[in-house]
Amino acid sequence: MSTLAEIETAADSLPAEQQQKLLLFLATRLHAASGALPPPRDIPREQLDRWIAEDEAGHQRFLAGA
Repeated sequence: MSTLAEIETAADSLPAEQQQKLLLFLATRLHAASGALPPPRDIPREQLDRWIAEDEAGHQRFLAGA
């Protein structure tokens, strides 16, 4: 296999468990090739709390069928 299309076709034919192993293999290779991870983002606690509240409200609307 030498082209991305051939690799994609072969990956599609793999069982889900082997696809997951392939994904982890590729992620590990990409991480090693890219070097250090970027620094974590500094997100204020208030923003995180707002996102969580919005997510919870959306979940409640979903459960209510809205």
